[in-house]
Amino acid sequence: MTAETESVPVNRFALFSETMLAGVIVLGLSVPLVTVPAAYAAGTAHLGRHLSGRDDSVRGLWGTFRAALPGSLKLGLTTAAVAAVVIINLLLAAAGQLPGGAVVMPATLLLAVAATVLLLRTASRSQPGHWDEALAAARTESVVDWSGSLLLVAALGLTAVFVWMLPALVIVVPGCLVLAAAAVRLRAEARSAS
Repeated sequence: MTAETESVPVNRFALFSETMLAGVIVLGLSVPLVTVPAAYAAGTAHLGRHLSGRDDSVRGLWGTFRAALPGSLKLGLTTAAVAAVVIINLLLAAAGQLPGGAVVMPATLLLAVAATVLLLRTASRSQPGHWDEALAAARTESVVDWSGSLLLVAALGLTAVFVWMLPALVIVVPGCLVLAAAAVRLRAEARSAS
């Protein structure tokens, strides 16, 4: 085993607190919407470093965000546009103002889930200045590693249940999603290394 693939013991409480801290920071960084890909890339890199026992300082998260931001703006604009379409479709379908709303609502939800899984996989693979390569790899990985994609869908479902039960839990959603994305990436790397 190399130093990079060596198993590092993880303190579960430290992982929980790091996940919550990263989640709150990612939520704050995501507020402008166009910064969502860079924020999630920084969050998944941060938790990946924590899980592998490397430097997991907030300064490192901020540095990763700043490095990822310039190349992610095109994907960020696309993310914001898709989010707007999804929200408008869901609101119109729920109000009964959209023809074919019974079909549009589930189709929109499927689109939103698929787009979110693709975004999480892209963010977990991103390297500053290489967003197009990360997106292409994430597309392929989403299909090839379908079990990892299902794990991300399960994480999305769980966070939706959290927010449905108590809307204030929206602040933990980014942390849960970046942890899931980091874990799925580490799982895929471990499988390919063996």
